[in-house]
Amino acid sequence: MTFCCAGYTSSLVSVEQHSSGCHRSCLVGHSRDKGRLSVKLQLLFGVRQGSVPGYLLFLLYTTELFDVITEFGCTGHSYADDTQVYVSTPATDRSDATDRLTTCITRIRDLMASNRLKLNEEKTQIIWLGTHQQLDKVTVQTLKLQNATVPFSSVVKDPGVLLDGQLTMANHAAALSRSCFFHFRLRAIKQSLTSDATRTSVHAFVSS
Repeated sequence: MTFCCAGYTSSLVSVEQHSSGCHRSCLVGHSRDKGRLSVKLQLLFGVRQGSVPGYLLFLLYTTELFDVITEFGCTGHSYADDTQVYVSTPATDRSDATDRLTTCITRIRDLMASNRLKLNEEKTQIIWLGTHQQLDKVTVQTLKLQNATVPFSSVVKDPGVLLDGQLTMANHAAALSRSCFFHFRLRAIKQSLTSDATRTSVHAFVSS
């Protein structure tokens, strides 16, 4: 079986704000030093970032999300505001799978819009998962959405994990190794440590 996975992020746009006097401005430019602040505008809708009502309202607004996903024969998984949609299909039926996934994402976008949420189609990542032989049979390499054409990736970033098409975890292991060596700088202190101290340091770092 070959799996097709699409993830999207959504952000809460607006609900009625009961507290008055709330204003917001944004930074125009790449940095605070070189950019400039826009004019302040009064917010008529929204909740304060990090507030308890914000989390509750987001959950209420997304209660129908998995009903939509199930309606198109897909399965889903959510972590905070990041959601993955999965569809399982034989490699020979890849066109039908991409059509179902496209329709599902379109329906999700409409649901989000009706609840004043935004589907970031530009941030959507898609990947085929399967064996090497199955992936060779797949010719569909893009997913055409209303506001973006999303190419299928060979590696995608799941929360905290890099996933490749064959789930070898090689990319994740390589990235983790680079990060560890960058932060640990073992080579810089190795000459000042005994072999036992170096071994203990490595074990403590890996298991921490």
